[in-house]
Amino acid sequence: MRITPLIVPLLIAIMLYAGVTLPLPGDVNASVVYADDDDDDDDDDDDRVQPARRERPAVNTRPAARPQPAARPRPPHAAPPVSRFEPREILAIDAPADVLNRVRALGFAVGSTVSLRQLNLRVTRLRTPADQSAPRALQVLQRRVSQGDFVLNHVYRIAAAPCPKNRCYGSTLIGWTASTPCGQGLHIGMVDTAVNPHSPALRGRQIVTRSFADEERASSAVHGTAVAALLVGAPDSGFPGLLPDAALYAADTFIGAGANLRTNALLLGKGLDWLLEQQASVVNVSLTGPDNRLLHEVIKRLSARNIVVIAAAGNGGPSAPPAFPAAYPEAIAVTAVDQLLRSYRLANRGEYVTVAAPGVRIWTPGPRGGQYSNGTSFATPYVTAAVALLRHQQSHLTPAQLTQQLQGNARDLGAPGKDPVFGWGLLQSPARCDGSG
Repeated sequence: MRITPLIVPLLIAIMLYAGVTLPLPGDVNASVVYADDDDDDDDDDDDRVQPARRERPAVNTRPAARPQPAARPRPPHAAPPVSRFEPREILAIDAPADVLNRVRALGFAVGSTVSLRQLNLRVTRLRTPADQSAPRALQVLQRRVSQGDFVLNHVYRIAAAPCPKNRCYGSTLIGWTASTPCGQGLHIGMVDTAVNPHSPALRGRQIVTRSFADEERASSAVHGTAVAALLVGAPDSGFPGLLPDAALYAADTFIGAGANLRTNALLLGKGLDWLLEQQASVVNVSLTGPDNRLLHEVIKRLSARNIVVIAAAGNGGPSAPPAFPAAYPEAIAVTAVDQLLRSYRLANRGEYVTVAAPGVRIWTPGPRGGQYSNGTSFATPYVTAAVALLRHQQSHLTPAQLTQQLQGNARDLGAPGKDPVFGWGLLQSPARCDGSG
């Protein structure tokens, strides 16, 4: 079949009308390029770089391709935990002898009993049979020993991430003003990793530390020292704390190292029991993990003794489930914002969030001097300091009344009233911190 010269341009016009493009010499498909996500929260990760337009010779010009929708950036995800519970371990709460005998008959090894004297709790460690995982063993005990109270020994991790750029603004953002001395007479508690009292940020501070690991071996001190410095850092150290003259009781409840650095429900219970003995009026808990009945019982008993627990809301991302102990109704849950009052992009959201505080680009001590850090871990000490100041000035207030004070003082952010992103809004300093507290 012979094709006349008029047919060729006609076919080309039909193909172009239908959206079919013809290959051109040297034509390469350009791809969209995204800037590396370096955890800098100053632009909500809107770091997309548009591809450069390729210049084509005039002889190869053709109609522009239909615009394609920009690729949506992938939502950030926090690294999954190494383990959600201690392997092959079950905890028995207040178990009498007959219950432990039935447990032994089922092939479990009954270990030591930890007495949390201040909380009036006894916790016995059980070793599961070799052929049973901890969740399976828990099901067996709940079914075969119904009169017992058994829980997994859940694992909890610090709620922090490194921050690369310079921004130090927290005290100013919440209107915190102080004179020397500030925090005198206050007793603050914290459960965290180890604290290095010899750090330049903490020299001369009133710090009592204790390790609750089985070998009493101190854990990594990076996270705990950073949190302690935010609370009581020396004013002239380059890391000024909010309450530099307060007494800090630091319970090191962590074990392991590196990616396996963790604490668990029993270690947290031991640390919190010790803090009650030290008469800490408020407790900073910059760590997160799953719901656990033993941990909840401990938090409830602390609240009943008028001890306020301030906890990090978590860094799992906007769609993450609630993080504990922050999500317990007896705790004050703290989320993080940056200097522009934007929510930290990895912060958990939910109705349990109580209040927001600075938690992005916070200047803290680090292994090589100072570093900037992100996370609800670092927002929590701001609220702990504010609650400690309120408690010192109005010692009669209950934990619920202190929460109401935070609510009344907060600067509303986001949707009017309480919302799942900011809670009641940005923390505001309750008063000037001076020699009286």
